[in-house]
Amino acid sequence: MIETFTETDWMKLQEELQKARLEAQQLSSALADAWEELTLLYELADQLRGVLDIDRAVELALMHATEIVSVEGCGVLLKKEDEWELHGVICLTGREEWLRFDLGKQIAEDALKRRRSFIVNDILHHPQWGEAAKIFGIFNAVVVPLNPGGHAQGALIAWNKKKGEFTSGDLKLLSTIAAQTEGVMESAFLYQRLQETFRGVVRAMAVAVDAKSRWTAGHSVRVTRYAVELAQAIKLSGSEIEKVNLSGLLHDLGKIGIPDAILDKPGKLSEEEWKVMKQHPIIGYEMLKDIWQFRGDVLDGVLYHHERVDGKGYPFGLRGEEIPFMGRLLAIADGFDAMTSDRPYRAGMSKEKALEVLTEFAGTQWDKELVKAFVDMQRRQ
Repeated sequence: MIETFTETDWMKLQEELQKARLEAQQLSSALADAWEELTLLYELADQLRGVLDIDRAVELALMHATEIVSVEGCGVLLKKEDEWELHGVICLTGREEWLRFDLGKQIAEDALKRRRSFIVNDILHHPQWGEAAKIFGIFNAVVVPLNPGGHAQGALIAWNKKKGEFTSGDLKLLSTIAAQTEGVMESAFLYQRLQETFRGVVRAMAVAVDAKSRWTAGHSVRVTRYAVELAQAIKLSGSEIEKVNLSGLLHDLGKIGIPDAILDKPGKLSEEEWKVMKQHPIIGYEMLKDIWQFRGDVLDGVLYHHERVDGKGYPFGLRGEEIPFMGRLLAIADGFDAMTSDRPYRAGMSKEKALEVLTEFAGTQWDKELVKAFVDMQRRQ
């Protein structure tokens, strides 16, 4: 006996097929969304690798948070001692202001104290935050603590979801972003502290050298300022400017090995005394050569800042491009400060006179292009 499909059976089959297609589409869409979220999280992890800057870590976290969860805005508040600071935000201009006021700070503080993430979908009726939320137009928010037990403490806050309320899925995704970011932020914080300590030690070394003679007090700091200003004027990168800063502070370290009687001699140095004085770049180099952070440009400034482009400098008599760039740059800053500072045997020149001397001997004693940039910069100030 052969069963035949009635019209009713056919309609039911069509309904089942339509339902199956819809479920398949929903599953496909969910899988696509999940894949996109995983891809974004992977990209964030990859981009955070090797990052040692808190600002960059925060920027990456916010970019990915706003790509994964569709919201009006997303920001990061960081706690410094007992004060909260907005450290990064993505939203329309002005819509981040609530984070700077008590509402944002209280929400961030609450997340840190709880040591867990939370959602406030009906913030307008919250007993503590409701009134302020109405003023700022905040309807819902999700808050994730950052490093509640660490040094770089803060909170990631997303607000006003564009469609519907925040879900546990949103919370999980933002918590994953926070987990990827907070470790990098902690490492960056500690790295920056180490950098600050390192710079402090370098500055202390420079001050110690300058203190050997009352005539050179402040010399290394001033040379560094002039050199950094020149580096900025010729648009060196941030990392290159940092090397200029270190090299400027350390350029005369070798004078620690020069007798005070020579450094403070009121008259002209004898030939033998001058031979001793000309050893200070080499002494400084030998003192610093085993510190790997100084290898390359920093040591170049220490060793070559008394070379001249005409080959009449010391300690090696290098000419023109043979002199490493850092040596040529520091030579100008060092020369300018030497000319404008008092010495036991003469008074310092005026700024304008020193600039005239630099211009006159550009191409013989100093690098011509760098002198032009330095003189132009000084005259604009």
